[in-house]
Amino acid sequence: MANWQFGLIDILDIAVVAIVVYFFLRLIRGTRAVQMLIGVAIVVVTYQAARTFGLFTVEWMFGHFFSAFMVILVVLFQQEIRRALMRVAVNPLAATAVATDELLDGLVESAFSLVHRGWGGLIVIERDTGLRHLFESGVELDAPLRPDIVQALFCPDAPMHDGAVIVCPDLHGGRIVAARVLLPLAQANAVAGDYGTRHRAAVGLSEETDALVVVVSEERGEVLLVEEGQIGEAMSSSELREALNQKLSSVVAAVPSNGASPGAKV
Repeated sequence: MANWQFGLIDILDIAVVAIVVYFFLRLIRGTRAVQMLIGVAIVVVTYQAARTFGLFTVEWMFGHFFSAFMVILVVLFQQEIRRALMRVAVNPLAATAVATDELLDGLVESAFSLVHRGWGGLIVIERDTGLRHLFESGVELDAPLRPDIVQALFCPDAPMHDGAVIVCPDLHGGRIVAARVLLPLAQANAVAGDYGTRHRAAVGLSEETDALVVVVSEERGEVLLVEEGQIGEAMSSSELREALNQKLSSVVAAVPSNGASPGAKV
């Protein structure tokens, strides 16, 4: 009998692999990558069956497929790999803070002020993942988060009403750091057909980053919260405040003295 030793390093090795597999499966849950992963598994099973039963032509064909397997995986899962890297590369200067009443009041009042006027809007709340790479598609600002400013930005006659505003939380109620920002759109089949481009943009950004997105629907007069690619139910002002309070309890609150967004340091 072979002298097989199992030590602490082996346990650590298995634990790291298990954690990586767990977070990978969690990352692709509910996405089209699940179907692609099943397809890859079927190819692997077919290849092993061909080797077992001596199907040389099938084995030769799939053998050439596996010779470029890593390249194929990168092509198939490029979006998921990008999301994973963005989730890992969080702001190293982040500090933990509890969401302030000023921040919650500003977000809720801003969202429902748009509802009362019959306007739509997208309010993105930056968390650990910096969003400065999105600023180039819009206009950088440094304005306090207030309902009147949000209304001025999303007024249909205003030149910057298209796109989203990005809010950087701080200990003084948050600041609007960018407006008219274009967000990445989710795949068409990732969002129900009765939702429009605004909802697809919210889902697309929340799939790639840990940002929270408050969606104000112009057609429905509803306020929804989008996180990790999932669109929540329509909320009242009290429900939205409670949900934001829970989800922003560990939000980044380290703001440089010049008022710049923490995302600017990523």
